[in-house]
Amino acid sequence: MNAIEVLEQAVNLLRGAPSSAVAAYLTGSVPFTLALLFFLNDMTRSPFASERIAVSSLVLAALYIWKNVWQAIFARSLYHTVSPARAPLNLFRLIVLQAALQPVGILLALPFPWLVAFFRNVALMAALDVPDPVRAARRQAVLWTKQNWGILGLMFVASLLLFANFFIAIAVLPQLARSFLGIEGEFARLGGGILNLSTAAVAAALAWMIVDPLLDAIYALRCFYGTSLASGEDLLAALRKAVPVAALFVCLFFALPHPAAAQVDPVKLDHSIDQVIHTREFTWRAPHAGPKEPQGRWVGWIRGAQDLLNRGWEWVKKAIRALFENKSETEPGGKDAPVTRRMLETLIGLVVALIAAALVAFFLRRRATMVVAEAVTVAAPAVNLADDSVTADQMPESSWRQLAEEWLPKGDCRLALRALYLAGLNYLSGRNLVSIRRWKSGLDYRRELERRSRSNPDIAPVFTRSVEIFERGWYGPHPVDRAMVESFATGLGEIKAQLERPS
Repeated sequence: MNAIEVLEQAVNLLRGAPSSAVAAYLTGSVPFTLALLFFLNDMTRSPFASERIAVSSLVLAALYIWKNVWQAIFARSLYHTVSPARAPLNLFRLIVLQAALQPVGILLALPFPWLVAFFRNVALMAALDVPDPVRAARRQAVLWTKQNWGILGLMFVASLLLFANFFIAIAVLPQLARSFLGIEGEFARLGGGILNLSTAAVAAALAWMIVDPLLDAIYALRCFYGTSLASGEDLLAALRKAVPVAALFVCLFFALPHPAAAQVDPVKLDHSIDQVIHTREFTWRAPHAGPKEPQGRWVGWIRGAQDLLNRGWEWVKKAIRALFENKSETEPGGKDAPVTRRMLETLIGLVVALIAAALVAFFLRRRATMVVAEAVTVAAPAVNLADDSVTADQMPESSWRQLAEEWLPKGDCRLALRALYLAGLNYLSGRNLVSIRRWKSGLDYRRELERRSRSNPDIAPVFTRSVEIFERGWYGPHPVDRAMVESFATGLGEIKAQLERPS
């Protein structure tokens, strides 16, 4: 059995694992993982880490033993899923062995397959209450070394890919939430500062929480197959699954009536076979029959016209050839002939080209004057400025200003003021100072501009006064006059002068 087959069986084993096994793994792994992340963050960032290192290390060691005990119970549940044998759980012995051996596994954390297999196997053998778990784990660890190398290589690549995915997701998701949903959180404000040791530790912990139970399932299967070499547990497990199916088959065989064999009519059988092989499922690759030969009087006329044209063309070629052929004994078209074959072919080509040119000139002269299609100018759809659903990103800033200049001479200062307001929002959006949304109010745009224009604090007060002028004229009962429009345009000009001023 190769590494891919073992991985596939391990995934299926995890998918069929009972909920109690999953709860056991999470009970041990989640507290230890959280404590480990807190310990790393505290030791690398806190100025008082040296004062708490002893207590923190003791708590982390206790949680490590806790995690290994529950992990051994999880592996035991997976083993019992595939094995028909059941063994009692000696919890005290399991805790003692885990506390004595698993810390050594951290010190000997080397990328050797037999070491990884030994420390995984010894936890499982202790949970299965094997008389000599250390010896049994060592015997199982040296089996199928090539397979073990392949498993660890595949799991190493999978761990790197999972770590990279989690790390990129933690770094990118806050920025995506701010860009698409407008959510300004603490993680989004960090920017590039989110790429630190704590983020890498969280990504590594999440990746390990996925890989670790899969490794437990893999080494539980290896122990099961290794033990089966001597005990035949795999055959007993297969027999246990096959007995109900065989019993059901026997019951159905004897319960159902057996009709007598009927005589088959050869004629009907041939007819049925002929119908089947002519269905679409079996005739899609059969050669297609040629098209039917057309029939009718017009077919003879067309064929006669084709023959007449061919005979005429042959007569023209013979006439031209006879005109230039040598009447002497020299071979026509030979080397010593006054007109060679190449010259004759060139002459025929020139005659055909002249005839074609004459036909083209004739048809061009008969053509009428060129009819020039006038370009149809499609007017852009008018924008209803009175509609509150109109947003500033529907037209560029110059179009909004042109619209304001059109409404101002007509005396509608209110619509001219709204057009200038939309022009200002479009300009600020082009400078990445606001993001245009239909649901945003003037207060939302003011807060967003104050947050994004901290490098140029003179813009926010001018924009605030301009928004107050617009809201007083657009939403309030006050009439809008030309002075309000000019005051708003002056504020917009001040904002542009501040932003376009060379630094």
